[in-house]
Amino acid sequence: MLARLTRPFAILFACLLVATSVWCLTTQPPPIRVAKKGGYTDVHLYHDIAAELVKGRPYHEAAADMHRLHHYPLKPFVTMRLPTLAEMGAHLGWKGVQRLAYALAFVAIFLWIIALEGRIHWVEQVLIGAAAGTGAAMVTNEGLMAMHEYWGGLFIAIALAVRMRWPRQWWWQVAAIALGLSIRELVLPYALLAAAFALGQRRWREGAAWVLVLAGFGAFLAWHAAQVQALVRPGDITSAGWHAAQGFSAFLKAVVYTSSLGPLPRPLALLLAMLPMAGWLALSGRSGLFCQVLIAGYVVMISAFSRADTFYWGGIMLPWYCIGWALLPRAFWQLWWSVRQPEGRFAGASGAIS
Repeated sequence: MLARLTRPFAILFACLLVATSVWCLTTQPPPIRVAKKGGYTDVHLYHDIAAELVKGRPYHEAAADMHRLHHYPLKPFVTMRLPTLAEMGAHLGWKGVQRLAYALAFVAIFLWIIALEGRIHWVEQVLIGAAAGTGAAMVTNEGLMAMHEYWGGLFIAIALAVRMRWPRQWWWQVAAIALGLSIRELVLPYALLAAAFALGQRRWREGAAWVLVLAGFGAFLAWHAAQVQALVRPGDITSAGWHAAQGFSAFLKAVVYTSSLGPLPRPLALLLAMLPMAGWLALSGRSGLFCQVLIAGYVVMISAFSRADTFYWGGIMLPWYCIGWALLPRAFWQLWWSVRQPEGRFAGASGAIS
Protein backbone atom coordinates (compact mmCIF):
# COMPACT_ATOMS: atom_id res chain seq x y z
CA MET A 1 0.00 0.00 0.00
CA LEU A 2 2.74 2.47 0.95
CA ALA A 3 4.45 1.85 -2.39
CA ARG A 4 1.37 3.16 -4.20
CA LEU A 5 1.14 6.46 -2.33
CA THR A 6 1.71 9.67 -4.25
CA ARG A 7 4.37 11.94 -2.80
CA PRO A 8 2.00 14.33 -0.94
CA PHE A 9 0.18 11.44 0.73
CA ALA A 10 3.47 9.71 1.54
CA ILE A 11 4.75 12.86 3.26
CA LEU A 12 1.45 13.20 5.13
CA PHE A 13 1.64 9.56 6.28
CA ALA A 14 5.28 9.98 7.37
CA CYS A 15 4.31 12.99 9.49
CA LEU A 16 1.40 11.05 10.98
CA LEU A 17 3.68 8.11 11.82
CA VAL A 18 6.21 10.38 13.52
CA ALA A 19 3.46 12.17 15.48
CA THR A 20 1.93 8.87 16.60
CA SER A 21 5.34 7.56 17.65
CA VAL A 22 6.00 10.67 19.73
CA TRP A 23 2.54 10.33 21.29
CA CYS A 24 3.27 6.70 22.24
CA LEU A 25 6.51 7.76 23.92
CA THR A 26 4.97 10.63 25.87
CA THR A 27 1.35 9.70 26.65
CA GLN A 28 0.21 8.49 30.06
CA PRO A 29 -2.83 6.32 29.34
CA PRO A 30 -5.06 5.15 32.20
CA PRO A 31 -3.87 1.87 33.75
CA ILE A 32 -5.50 -1.46 33.09
CA ARG A 33 -7.47 -3.15 35.84
CA VAL A 34 -6.14 -6.51 36.99
CA ALA A 35 -6.97 -8.79 39.89
CA LYS A 36 -5.06 -8.24 43.12
CA LYS A 37 -1.96 -10.38 43.58
CA GLY A 38 -3.09 -13.78 44.70
CA GLY A 39 -6.70 -12.92 43.86
CA TYR A 40 -9.20 -14.93 41.88
CA THR A 41 -8.83 -14.45 38.11
CA ASP A 42 -10.64 -15.45 34.92
CA VAL A 43 -8.12 -18.26 34.45
CA HIS A 44 -9.08 -19.66 37.86
CA LEU A 45 -12.73 -19.44 36.89
CA TYR A 46 -12.27 -21.38 33.65
CA HIS A 47 -10.17 -24.04 35.37
CA ASP A 48 -12.78 -24.44 38.09
CA ILE A 49 -15.53 -24.84 35.50
CA ALA A 50 -13.52 -27.51 33.68
CA ALA A 51 -12.97 -29.31 37.00
CA GLU A 52 -16.73 -29.41 37.49
CA LEU A 53 -17.15 -30.89 34.02
CA VAL A 54 -14.74 -33.67 34.95
CA LYS A 55 -17.18 -34.54 37.73
CA GLY A 56 -19.90 -35.01 35.11
CA ARG A 57 -21.80 -31.74 35.52
CA PRO A 58 -23.30 -30.02 32.45
CA TYR A 59 -21.30 -27.01 31.31
CA HIS A 60 -23.89 -24.27 31.66
CA GLU A 61 -25.01 -25.41 35.09
CA ALA A 62 -21.43 -25.62 36.36
CA ALA A 63 -20.47 -22.28 34.80
CA ALA A 64 -23.50 -20.50 36.28
CA ASP A 65 -22.68 -21.79 39.76
CA MET A 66 -19.02 -20.76 39.46
CA HIS A 67 -20.00 -17.30 38.20
CA ARG A 68 -22.27 -16.77 41.20
CA LEU A 69 -19.79 -18.18 43.70
CA HIS A 70 -17.02 -15.82 42.57
CA HIS A 71 -19.21 -12.79 41.83
CA TYR A 72 -18.98 -12.84 38.04
CA PRO A 73 -21.85 -11.41 35.97
CA LEU A 74 -24.34 -13.68 34.24
CA LYS A 75 -26.23 -10.99 32.34
CA PRO A 76 -26.20 -10.64 29.39
CA PHE A 77 -25.57 -14.20 28.24
CA VAL A 78 -22.25 -13.38 26.52
CA THR A 79 -20.62 -12.93 29.94
CA MET A 80 -20.52 -16.73 30.09
CA ARG A 81 -17.99 -18.10 27.61
CA LEU A 82 -18.91 -20.63 24.95
CA PRO A 83 -18.42 -24.18 26.26
CA THR A 84 -15.85 -25.42 23.73
CA LEU A 85 -12.61 -24.59 25.55
CA ALA A 86 -13.86 -25.75 28.94
CA GLU A 87 -14.89 -29.08 27.37
CA MET A 88 -11.40 -29.35 25.86
CA GLY A 89 -9.86 -28.71 29.27
CA ALA A 90 -12.08 -31.33 30.87
CA HIS A 91 -11.47 -34.05 28.28
CA LEU A 92 -7.83 -33.40 27.34
CA GLY A 93 -6.57 -31.93 30.60
CA TRP A 94 -4.85 -28.55 30.54
CA LYS A 95 -1.51 -30.14 29.70
CA GLY A 96 -3.16 -31.70 26.67
CA VAL A 97 -4.69 -28.37 25.78
CA GLN A 98 -1.24 -26.78 25.98
CA ARG A 99 0.23 -29.43 23.67
CA LEU A 100 -2.53 -28.68 21.19
CA ALA A 101 -1.73 -24.94 21.45
CA TYR A 102 1.93 -25.68 20.75
CA ALA A 103 0.95 -27.69 17.67
CA LEU A 104 -1.31 -24.94 16.34
CA ALA A 105 1.33 -22.29 17.03
CA PHE A 106 3.92 -24.36 15.14
CA VAL A 107 1.52 -24.68 12.20
CA ALA A 108 0.83 -20.93 12.24
CA ILE A 109 4.55 -20.04 12.36
CA PHE A 110 5.44 -22.49 9.58
CA LEU A 111 2.60 -21.28 7.35
CA TRP A 112 3.65 -17.66 7.81
CA ILE A 113 7.29 -18.44 7.00
CA ILE A 114 6.17 -19.74 3.59
CA ALA A 115 3.12 -17.47 3.14
CA LEU A 116 5.03 -14.83 1.16
CA GLU A 117 7.68 -17.12 -0.32
CA GLY A 118 8.83 -15.87 -3.71
CA ARG A 119 7.65 -12.35 -2.96
CA ILE A 120 10.07 -11.42 -0.20
CA HIS A 121 13.72 -12.06 0.66
CA TRP A 122 14.53 -15.18 2.66
CA VAL A 123 15.80 -12.98 5.50
CA GLU A 124 12.33 -11.47 5.74
CA GLN A 125 10.86 -14.97 5.88
CA VAL A 126 13.10 -15.71 8.87
CA LEU A 127 12.05 -12.44 10.49
CA ILE A 128 8.40 -13.30 9.97
CA GLY A 129 8.92 -16.65 11.66
CA ALA A 130 10.69 -14.94 14.57
CA ALA A 131 7.92 -12.33 14.89
CA ALA A 132 5.21 -14.98 14.82
CA GLY A 133 7.15 -16.99 17.39
CA THR A 134 7.42 -13.94 19.64
CA GLY A 135 3.67 -13.46 19.41
CA ALA A 136 3.07 -17.14 20.13
CA ALA A 137 5.20 -17.08 23.28
CA MET A 138 2.26 -15.89 25.36
CA VAL A 139 -0.31 -17.93 23.44
CA THR A 140 1.30 -21.20 24.53
CA ASN A 141 1.93 -20.10 28.13
CA GLU A 142 0.66 -22.79 30.51
CA GLY A 143 -0.97 -20.27 32.80
CA LEU A 144 -2.92 -18.66 29.96
CA MET A 145 -4.23 -21.71 28.17
CA ALA A 146 -7.74 -21.09 29.44
CA MET A 147 -7.97 -17.60 27.87
CA HIS A 148 -10.29 -17.92 24.90
CA GLU A 149 -8.92 -14.90 23.01
CA TYR A 150 -5.54 -16.54 22.43
CA TRP A 151 -7.19 -19.49 20.71
CA GLY A 152 -9.14 -17.17 18.45
CA GLY A 153 -5.88 -15.42 17.55
CA LEU A 154 -4.20 -18.73 16.70
CA PHE A 155 -6.93 -19.67 14.26
CA ILE A 156 -6.90 -16.19 12.69
CA ALA A 157 -3.12 -16.51 12.21
CA ILE A 158 -3.58 -19.82 10.38
CA ALA A 159 -6.44 -18.51 8.25
CA LEU A 160 -4.55 -15.35 7.25
CA ALA A 161 -1.46 -17.32 6.23
CA VAL A 162 -3.58 -19.59 4.06
CA ARG A 163 -5.23 -16.54 2.52
CA MET A 164 -1.85 -15.06 1.62
CA ARG A 165 -0.31 -18.28 0.27
CA TRP A 166 -3.25 -20.21 -1.19
CA PRO A 167 -6.13 -17.76 -1.77
CA ARG A 168 -8.00 -20.20 -3.99
CA GLN A 169 -8.03 -22.91 -1.31
CA TRP A 170 -10.44 -20.90 0.77
CA TRP A 171 -11.99 -23.92 2.50
CA TRP A 172 -8.97 -24.13 4.83
CA GLN A 173 -9.63 -20.56 5.91
CA VAL A 174 -13.28 -21.37 6.46
CA ALA A 175 -12.42 -24.40 8.59
CA ALA A 176 -9.90 -22.47 10.73
CA ILE A 177 -12.26 -19.57 11.37
CA ALA A 178 -15.18 -21.90 12.12
CA LEU A 179 -13.04 -23.54 14.81
CA GLY A 180 -12.05 -20.15 16.17
CA LEU A 181 -15.67 -19.02 16.32
CA SER A 182 -16.60 -22.12 18.29
CA ILE A 183 -14.29 -20.87 21.08
CA ARG A 184 -14.61 -17.06 21.03
CA GLU A 185 -17.06 -14.81 19.24
CA LEU A 186 -14.36 -12.13 18.82
CA VAL A 187 -13.27 -14.06 15.71
CA LEU A 188 -16.47 -12.87 14.05
CA PRO A 189 -14.93 -9.79 12.30
CA TYR A 190 -12.74 -12.08 10.19
CA ALA A 191 -15.71 -14.15 9.04
CA LEU A 192 -17.79 -11.07 8.23
CA LEU A 193 -14.94 -9.43 6.31
CA ALA A 194 -14.12 -12.63 4.40
CA ALA A 195 -17.78 -13.03 3.42
CA ALA A 196 -17.92 -9.40 2.24
CA PHE A 197 -14.74 -9.78 0.16
CA ALA A 198 -15.91 -13.05 -1.39
CA LEU A 199 -19.36 -11.77 -2.30
CA GLY A 200 -17.99 -8.43 -3.47
CA GLN A 201 -15.61 -10.24 -5.84
CA ARG A 202 -18.40 -12.58 -6.99
CA ARG A 203 -16.76 -15.70 -5.63
CA TRP A 204 -20.13 -17.23 -4.97
CA ARG A 205 -19.08 -20.64 -3.64
CA GLU A 206 -16.68 -19.12 -1.14
CA GLY A 207 -19.25 -16.51 -0.20
CA ALA A 208 -21.84 -19.21 0.38
CA ALA A 209 -19.39 -21.10 2.60
CA TRP A 210 -18.80 -18.02 4.74
CA VAL A 211 -22.52 -17.35 5.00
CA LEU A 212 -23.00 -20.97 6.10
CA VAL A 213 -20.33 -20.55 8.79
CA LEU A 214 -22.01 -17.36 10.00
CA ALA A 215 -25.38 -19.09 10.10
CA GLY A 216 -23.94 -22.04 12.01
CA PHE A 217 -22.27 -19.73 14.48
CA GLY A 218 -25.51 -17.81 14.90
CA ALA A 219 -27.36 -21.03 15.70
CA PHE A 220 -24.64 -22.11 18.16
CA LEU A 221 -24.75 -18.70 19.87
CA ALA A 222 -28.55 -18.79 20.05
CA TRP A 223 -28.42 -22.23 21.69
CA HIS A 224 -25.81 -20.96 24.17
CA ALA A 225 -27.97 -17.91 24.94
CA ALA A 226 -31.02 -20.10 25.60
CA GLN A 227 -29.01 -22.32 27.96
CA VAL A 228 -27.72 -19.35 29.92
CA GLN A 229 -31.08 -17.58 30.07
CA ALA A 230 -32.72 -20.68 31.50
CA LEU A 231 -30.34 -20.52 34.48
CA VAL A 232 -30.29 -16.77 35.15
CA ARG A 233 -31.86 -15.59 38.41
CA PRO A 234 -33.17 -12.11 39.22
CA GLY A 235 -30.33 -11.38 41.63
CA ASP A 236 -27.52 -12.33 39.25
CA ILE A 237 -24.94 -9.66 38.46
CA THR A 238 -25.24 -7.65 35.24
CA SER A 239 -22.10 -6.78 33.29
CA ALA A 240 -20.85 -3.19 33.34
CA GLY A 241 -21.24 -3.15 29.55
CA TRP A 242 -18.88 -2.57 26.67
CA HIS A 243 -19.01 1.14 25.93
CA ALA A 244 -15.96 2.52 27.71
CA ALA A 245 -14.66 4.31 24.56
CA GLN A 246 -11.10 4.39 25.94
CA GLY A 247 -9.60 5.35 22.60
CA PHE A 248 -6.52 4.21 20.71
CA SER A 249 -4.50 3.71 23.89
CA ALA A 250 -6.89 0.90 24.86
CA PHE A 251 -5.86 -1.06 21.78
CA LEU A 252 -2.16 -0.50 22.42
CA LYS A 253 -2.49 -1.48 26.09
CA ALA A 254 -4.42 -4.60 25.10
CA VAL A 255 -1.56 -5.67 22.83
CA VAL A 256 1.09 -4.79 25.42
CA TYR A 257 -0.47 -6.66 28.34
CA THR A 258 -1.37 -9.80 26.38
CA SER A 259 2.02 -10.11 24.65
CA SER A 260 5.70 -10.30 25.58
CA LEU A 261 5.83 -6.47 25.65
CA GLY A 262 4.37 -6.27 29.15
CA PRO A 263 7.68 -6.15 31.10
CA LEU A 264 9.12 -3.33 28.93
CA PRO A 265 8.99 0.34 29.97
CA ARG A 266 5.50 1.61 29.17
CA PRO A 267 6.45 4.22 26.49
CA LEU A 268 8.63 1.76 24.57
CA ALA A 269 5.99 -0.98 24.87
CA LEU A 270 3.28 1.31 23.48
CA LEU A 271 5.49 2.27 20.53
CA LEU A 272 6.30 -1.36 19.75
CA ALA A 273 2.61 -2.21 19.99
CA MET A 274 1.79 0.48 17.42
CA LEU A 275 4.53 -0.21 14.85
CA PRO A 276 3.12 -3.49 13.41
CA MET A 277 0.26 -1.42 11.98
CA ALA A 278 2.80 0.39 9.78
CA GLY A 279 4.51 -2.87 8.86
CA TRP A 280 1.30 -4.41 7.54
CA LEU A 281 0.99 -1.47 5.13
CA ALA A 282 3.89 -2.95 3.13
CA LEU A 283 1.35 -5.38 1.64
CA SER A 284 -0.64 -4.44 -1.43
CA GLY A 285 -3.32 -6.09 -3.53
CA ARG A 286 -6.52 -7.69 -2.27
CA SER A 287 -4.84 -9.81 0.38
CA GLY A 288 -2.99 -6.80 1.75
CA LEU A 289 -6.18 -4.75 1.82
CA PHE A 290 -7.94 -7.58 3.66
CA CYS A 291 -5.26 -7.65 6.37
CA GLN A 292 -5.27 -3.88 6.76
CA VAL A 293 -9.06 -3.64 7.03
CA LEU A 294 -9.07 -6.52 9.53
CA ILE A 295 -6.52 -4.78 11.74
CA ALA A 296 -8.42 -1.49 11.48
CA GLY A 297 -11.60 -3.29 12.52
CA TYR A 298 -10.00 -4.76 15.63
CA VAL A 299 -8.39 -1.43 16.50
CA VAL A 300 -11.81 0.25 16.36
CA MET A 301 -13.52 -2.57 18.27
CA ILE A 302 -11.04 -2.63 21.15
CA SER A 303 -10.68 1.17 21.26
CA ALA A 304 -14.42 1.78 21.32
CA PHE A 305 -15.84 -1.08 23.36
CA SER A 306 -13.25 -2.58 25.71
CA ARG A 307 -13.08 -1.67 29.40
CA ALA A 308 -10.01 -1.28 31.61
CA ASP A 309 -10.53 -4.85 32.85
CA THR A 310 -11.08 -6.40 29.39
CA PHE A 311 -7.56 -5.72 28.13
CA TYR A 312 -7.32 -9.47 27.47
CA TRP A 313 -9.20 -8.85 24.21
CA GLY A 314 -5.74 -8.09 22.86
CA GLY A 315 -5.09 -11.83 22.81
CA ILE A 316 -7.16 -12.02 19.63
CA MET A 317 -4.29 -10.18 17.85
CA LEU A 318 -1.67 -12.83 18.67
CA PRO A 319 0.44 -14.11 17.11
CA TRP A 320 -0.55 -12.75 13.68
CA TYR A 321 -0.43 -9.01 14.42
CA CYS A 322 3.24 -9.28 15.46
CA ILE A 323 4.19 -10.21 11.88
CA GLY A 324 3.97 -6.49 11.13
CA TRP A 325 7.31 -6.08 12.94
CA ALA A 326 9.03 -8.23 10.32
CA LEU A 327 7.48 -6.17 7.52
CA LEU A 328 8.60 -2.82 8.98
CA PRO A 329 11.92 -2.53 7.06
CA ARG A 330 10.10 -3.03 3.75
CA ALA A 331 7.35 -0.61 4.78
CA PHE A 332 9.89 2.09 5.66
CA TRP A 333 11.70 1.47 2.37
CA GLN A 334 8.47 1.87 0.44
CA LEU A 335 7.63 5.05 2.30
CA TRP A 336 11.11 6.45 1.66
CA TRP A 337 10.79 5.88 -2.08
CA SER A 338 7.27 7.27 -2.21
CA VAL A 339 8.47 10.45 -0.48
CA ARG A 340 11.53 10.80 -2.72
CA GLN A 341 9.88 10.30 -6.09
CA PRO A 342 8.34 13.44 -7.60
CA GLU A 343 5.59 11.41 -9.25
CA GLY A 344 5.18 8.91 -6.39
CA ARG A 345 4.15 5.27 -6.85
CA PHE A 346 7.64 4.10 -7.68
CA ALA A 347 6.67 0.53 -6.83
CA GLY A 348 9.42 -1.15 -8.82
CA ALA A 349 12.15 0.17 -6.54
CA SER A 350 10.13 0.10 -3.36
CA GLY A 351 9.43 -3.62 -3.41
CA ALA A 352 5.66 -3.80 -3.17
CA ILE A 353 4.26 -7.14 -2.01
CA SER A 354 1.08 -8.04 -3.85
